[in-house]
Amino acid sequence: MTLISEAPCAHTALRCFASIARQRGIDVSAERLQHDFVIGNEEIGEPMMERMAKQLGLKFSATTLDWDHLESLGDAFPVMVRLRNGNMLVVVGVGKQGEVPVAIVQDPLADQDIMLPLDRQRLTGAWGGEAFLLKRQYALNDGEQAFGLRWFLGEIFRQKRIFRDIGIAALLLTMMGLAVPIFFQLVIDRVLVHQSLGTLYALMVGMVGVIVFETCFSYLRQYLVMHASRKIDTRMNVQVFNKVVSLPMDFFERRPSGEIIKNMSQAERIRNFLTGQLFMSLLDTVSLVIFLPVMMAYSVPLAMLVLGFTLLMALNIGIVIPLLRHRLKALYDAEISQQSFLIENIHGMRTVKSLALDARQKLEWDHRVARSAELRFNVAKVMVISQTVSGPLEKLMMASLLGLGSYLALQGEMQMGALIAFYMLAGRVVQPLLQFAQLIQQFQEVSLSVKMLASIMNHPSEQGRAGRGLRVPLRGKVEFQDIRFRYSPTSSPALDGVSFTIPEGSIFGIMGRSGSGKTTVTRLLQGLHFAEEGLIRVDGHDLREFDIDHLRSSIGVVLQENFLFTGTIRENIAAAKPGATTDEVMRAVRMAGADEFIERLPKGLETKLEEGSANLSGGQRQRLAIARALLIDPRVLILDEATSALDAESEAIVQANLMSIARGRTVIIISHRLSSLVPCDAILVMDRGKAVDLGKHGQLLDRCQIYQHLWHQQNRHL
Repeated sequence: MTLISEAPCAHTALRCFASIARQRGIDVSAERLQHDFVIGNEEIGEPMMERMAKQLGLKFSATTLDWDHLESLGDAFPVMVRLRNGNMLVVVGVGKQGEVPVAIVQDPLADQDIMLPLDRQRLTGAWGGEAFLLKRQYALNDGEQAFGLRWFLGEIFRQKRIFRDIGIAALLLTMMGLAVPIFFQLVIDRVLVHQSLGTLYALMVGMVGVIVFETCFSYLRQYLVMHASRKIDTRMNVQVFNKVVSLPMDFFERRPSGEIIKNMSQAERIRNFLTGQLFMSLLDTVSLVIFLPVMMAYSVPLAMLVLGFTLLMALNIGIVIPLLRHRLKALYDAEISQQSFLIENIHGMRTVKSLALDARQKLEWDHRVARSAELRFNVAKVMVISQTVSGPLEKLMMASLLGLGSYLALQGEMQMGALIAFYMLAGRVVQPLLQFAQLIQQFQEVSLSVKMLASIMNHPSEQGRAGRGLRVPLRGKVEFQDIRFRYSPTSSPALDGVSFTIPEGSIFGIMGRSGSGKTTVTRLLQGLHFAEEGLIRVDGHDLREFDIDHLRSSIGVVLQENFLFTGTIRENIAAAKPGATTDEVMRAVRMAGADEFIERLPKGLETKLEEGSANLSGGQRQRLAIARALLIDPRVLILDEATSALDAESEAIVQANLMSIARGRTVIIISHRLSSLVPCDAILVMDRGKAVDLGKHGQLLDRCQIYQHLWHQQNRHL
């Protein structure tokens, strides 16, 4: 680590700049920057960094920080810091080492993969506070930007022509809104005072025309808003679902289903707010631009009175916003907890009833509902206070206008018709402000909704979905080389230095006690997780080089608990190959031993499965899952406790067909029933994440204590 070393020509600033640029999504190297910007043998300064940032689409800012500021930077990391000796470091974040706060730094003169924790004393001893921030600047409709409100604004920008037409319609409606006050003014000041019926007839005809045009433009505006909303909803829902199915498996394993569903459902709420209430309120504020000059023309004192009350209403809105923010966050956390509990109980209703947990679960549900109701009441209470203040302000303003206006009329400075017209215009000006007061809660809710949906949309997709991976046909040779993997940083290793080779076209068995890592092996092979250390090869290629969809479509998997979709038996079996013929489906059905019960069903393959396939037994579901895996003719077939739910007769059918099933493909069998592993060409014995032994059945019976013990346990009756 070169915290205080002298390296005047090492280009530490340039290397730090390039490192942060890459983390911001700009593919650039220090060498490329040095060439493109003709940088000599000296450290670059702020002007050069600002120039480079501008050309690369980054925002550059220089500042002075201390340790406390560094701890609060959050999303602004990574940040460059200049040491007292002139060298630069990258601070990638802050954390704790034990109980000691530390900054995680990267030295450009060391290996770029090495991160070093520095405590406060050591870092501040070498650093004077100079810091430089880089941020990616995105265009409004840039598809690479992180998800947020700008993402929705970009979607709205895609429909800019429609929203332009909506804006024109709103402008015309606002201008037509002037007709009614002017009509009243003319009736009072011209018709009634001068008793002119001809003027009245002309004004009435004009008002009818204005009403007709206003009705047409109002309908047009509503229609265009609905049309634009439909297009935005379609794109948004497609993108959200596409993102969800591209997320890695650990995203779903570490989050409750209720939280994921709650977060996904925020998309429509955000769109409704932006294109509905907020957009319409913004359009209505156009009246301020048009009406205020007209009001000033009528009377400057009255117009200033309206502006004064407007500022008071805006102040009321500003006070409420921070009071709502924390209350809404607590409310949404409580609602997520409530929804997760509901979904969990629906999925586990059989267990709830079997264990007579009804009363306990009802009590827990009551507690969660009460918590949500209390927090919802706290939010509503703040809003009621705000709206209670806004109402009297509006009434006081209108009363003050009437009083001051009457005084001006009595002094001869204003006609009565003009006063009534001004009074009506003031109501049109205040209305958008009252709408904004009502939008405060919705805006705070939507801000939280954006964060909730962003937890999905900004989560990195699983590896291998870039569309550039290998799509070569699989032959079936699998190699694990010193694989280490754990499901979370704090958990014990699920696999610890596991190495083995599965020859192409062989039957390979894996056995071990619960928690030994058997299923983890197959999860890594499918790309559901990726090893922290070591290398997995398929046919000599690094597993990470494969296109993930191609890899999984070449591997058939049958689990102990298999999910069947609502639909017919045929649709479930042909899920991965929708164009399969009846002969292909029946061939897979016979190999799985499912033909005997399908033929007894009144509609055969066209039998409709209920949700959760409740109209089938566990063994029947298992055989359909085996048939589904076999239909795609996979080069690698994984049977993970696939026969555990089968009755003795069905298991015998599958075992009898095993050699036929295995012909031309690599088969990996995980089973706690050692009798099903006897035909395997090799059996891997695992224990506590380690590969203990590898050999055939007879060899393991002679030398492997774990295998011997389990075999004798299962065959004591013999």
